[in-house]
Amino acid sequence: MNKVLTTQSKNSAIASCIQSYLKRDIHFSPEFTELFKVKTYAKGAAYIRSDDLWDSFAVVVKGVFRLYYIDEQGKEHTKGIFCENTLLAPCAPSAIAHPINFNIDSFEKTEVLSANYKQVREYLESSDWGASLLISMLERLLDEKVEREYIWLTLDAESRYLRFLAKNSTLAKRLPLYIIANYLGMSDVTLSRIRKKLNFLT
Repeated sequence: MNKVLTTQSKNSAIASCIQSYLKRDIHFSPEFTELFKVKTYAKGAAYIRSDDLWDSFAVVVKGVFRLYYIDEQGKEHTKGIFCENTLLAPCAPSAIAHPINFNIDSFEKTEVLSANYKQVREYLESSDWGASLLISMLERLLDEKVEREYIWLTLDAESRYLRFLAKNSTLAKRLPLYIIANYLGMSDVTLSRIRKKLNFLT
């Protein structure tokens, strides 16, 4: 994707992403489209860092981001993975009003349409579909949290991996195995053993 997009291309990317959340067609004014600018992140580049204020609202057009925490021992803990047709914006009040305590990096060249969060929020709150979108974003976040708690509390490592593959078969091919292992709460060695076992069975 070129860094300079036509208004029609931006409209299409924004509408497609929002409609995937709302499950219905929406219409917005050119002023809304103009809020968004194209930004490109090289592989490994930081989208946002711990202790920053998260003041952006982005549509992921191409690529993959990873959200992760770093504990006191310097170990990374992957919390979320975001790819195409995903909205990337603060939802929790603490993430909006205070410096964040996590990091978001790109895992391949990633392109987004990014806007100021407050400006987008003001537009959404004044539109007939904006409130529904904000609720849908919170509902998706909650669904992901419930799903993650379920697999961590009830499934063994192999079952967690199989469930991840079933839901993210294409994405799994794009991520390094150590990131998948980290996201699923297991070591690289454990994931390697699981993969060897599954390959042997097939």
